[in-house]
Amino acid sequence: MSSDEINPLVLEDIPHPKVNASRRLSLVWAVPLIAALIALGLAVRFYLEKGPTIAIDFASAEGLEAGKTRIKYKDVDVGRVESIQLDDGLTHVRVTASMVPEIEPYLTATARFWVVRARIGAGEVSGLGTLFSGVHIAMDPGKEGDEVRHFAGLETPPVVALDTAGTYFNLRAAKLGSIDIGAPVYFRQIKVGQVVHFEMEPDGRAVNVTVFIRAPHNERVNQNTRFWNASGLDVTVDPNGVRIDTQSILTLIEGGIAFETPTNLGSGGPVDAKRHIFTLFASYDRINEPTFARKLYFLAYFDGTVRGLTVGAPVEFRGIKIGEVIDLKLQFNADDTSFRIPVLCAIEPDRIELKGEDVDFGGGKADEIAMIAKLVHKGLRAQLRTGVLLTGQLYVNLDIYPDADPAEMGHVGEYPTLPTVPEPVQEIATSLTDMLNRLEKLPLEQIGKDLGATVSHAKRLMGSKDLTEAVVALNASLKQLQLFTAELNHELTPQMSALLEQSRQAMASGQGALSAAEKVLNADAPLTYELNQTLKELARAARAVSALADLLERNPQALIYGKGESQ
Repeated sequence: MSSDEINPLVLEDIPHPKVNASRRLSLVWAVPLIAALIALGLAVRFYLEKGPTIAIDFASAEGLEAGKTRIKYKDVDVGRVESIQLDDGLTHVRVTASMVPEIEPYLTATARFWVVRARIGAGEVSGLGTLFSGVHIAMDPGKEGDEVRHFAGLETPPVVALDTAGTYFNLRAAKLGSIDIGAPVYFRQIKVGQVVHFEMEPDGRAVNVTVFIRAPHNERVNQNTRFWNASGLDVTVDPNGVRIDTQSILTLIEGGIAFETPTNLGSGGPVDAKRHIFTLFASYDRINEPTFARKLYFLAYFDGTVRGLTVGAPVEFRGIKIGEVIDLKLQFNADDTSFRIPVLCAIEPDRIELKGEDVDFGGGKADEIAMIAKLVHKGLRAQLRTGVLLTGQLYVNLDIYPDADPAEMGHVGEYPTLPTVPEPVQEIATSLTDMLNRLEKLPLEQIGKDLGATVSHAKRLMGSKDLTEAVVALNASLKQLQLFTAELNHELTPQMSALLEQSRQAMASGQGALSAAEKVLNADAPLTYELNQTLKELARAARAVSALADLLERNPQALIYGKGESQ
C-alpha cells in the first residue's frame, strides 16, 4: 500500500473536534466602529458648520480658479469658489461658491458680487493689490429683500457701497450729454457724490439719471434745489462778452453734475427723494431762469432769411426776455408762388409787472388778446435782431414803432399773429436798393460820353503847339521882369536913401532956425504972424516930404509908375 492511500478504518478512529459558536462581540471590531462614529461626527459637524452654496453668473471667468479664488467682504474671506462651468446657453460662466454660515442672512436680492481686478479709470485707480495676490470676488451684502442663492455678477464695481450713508436722488434731463456712471456730483466745487445709474424713458423723450449724495451733504438738497450738467466747458457768448466756466479738470474728461439752491428761491422745505424728480438743467445759467406755467402763444411771419434763429431763442421786449421761440418752419404759397417763414413764439405774461386798475392779464378786467390787439394798434411789431455778432445768433424783439405802417392783429387757427418790421440790416439793404434804382434812372451813359468828350478836348488843348509857345513866352517875360526889378532895387535904393537923409537934415536946420527966431521976435508982431504962417507952410512941406520919403522907402518903383497900384 502506497503512502498516498489512507485507510478508512484509521480515519474513523480519529476524533472530530466540536465547534461551539461564540455570541460575544470581538474586540477586533471596536476600532473600525469607533472610526466610523468619528467620521460620522465629523460629517455631521461639517454639515452643521458648512455655509450656504450659491451660484454667480459672470460674463467671463478671467482670473478665477476653482478651489483657490476667494470671496471677500472688506478684505475678509466670506467664501470660496468651488467650481466653474459654462451655462447651458454658453453665454455666461456659472461660478459655484460655498459661503461661511455667518454671511447667510445677507444673501438677499440686494446683495452684489463682482470680480476685483486692477482698474484705471478717469476718476480713480482701484484693485492694484490684485497684481500681486491675484483676483478675487468682492461682495456687497444685501440688507433688504428675500433670500436668494443665484446672483448675476456685476461686470464693473458698484459706485456706492450699500452701507455708505447718503441719499439717492432722481433727475430728468432732455439729453445725457457726457455724463457717465461714476461721474462726480459737486456742491460749491466740492465732490459730494456720484452718478450711479441712468436710463432712457420708454417713450425716448428724456433720460432719467440717479445720483447718490453722501451724508451730510444730502441734507442740502431741498425742493428748490437746482441740478445742472457741469460737463466740459460751459462757454457763454452774449452781449456781455465771452464767459468760460467749469467745475474741475475731471469734468472735462468724464463729465459731472453740480447742484445748489438759488438764494432768490429759499429752501422750499424737505424733499421726498423716492418720489420727487428734479430737472437736470443744461447749464448753470438756466437754473436762474424763473419758470412760469402760463404761456401765451403767437405767430410772426418773416419774409427774409432767419438764418441764426433757432428753437429756444429768446423773445425780448426792449432788452428784457419775456419768452422764447417754440417752432419755425418754411411755408410756400402756391397761389402767388411766394415763401414766408412762420415763427411760433411763447410769451410768459407773468414776467411782466402790471400797473393800473384797468389792466389784468389774468383774465379779470381785460382779455389778453384784446390787450395785444390794442398794443398792435399803437405800433407793437416783431423784428429779428442779431444777438451775437460773433456767432450770428438771432432773437425776436418786440417793441412799439409809432411810425410803422398801420396794421391789425390777425389769427391763424388758435394763434394770434403779430405784424413784423424788417430787421435793421434788411432796412439798410432796402435803402441801398432804392439808391441803386435811382442811380439806374440817371443818364449815366450820356454823362459818360460828355465827360469823355470834355477830357478829349482838354487833352488836345494841353497838347497843342500854340499853348506850348504861349507858356514859353510867358516864362520868358517873367524872367525879364525879375531881372528888371533886381536892377531897379540895386540902383534906386541908394539914391532914395541919400535923398531921405538930406530931407531929414533940412528939417533939423529949419527947426533950429525957428527956435532962434522965436527967441528974438515978439509973438504979437506982424512979422511974427507971417513968420508963423511961413513956418506952418514949411511944416506942411516937411510932412509932405516925410510922407514922400516913407512912400519911396516902402515902394521905390513909385518914382517910375507913380502913386497908383503896383505894376
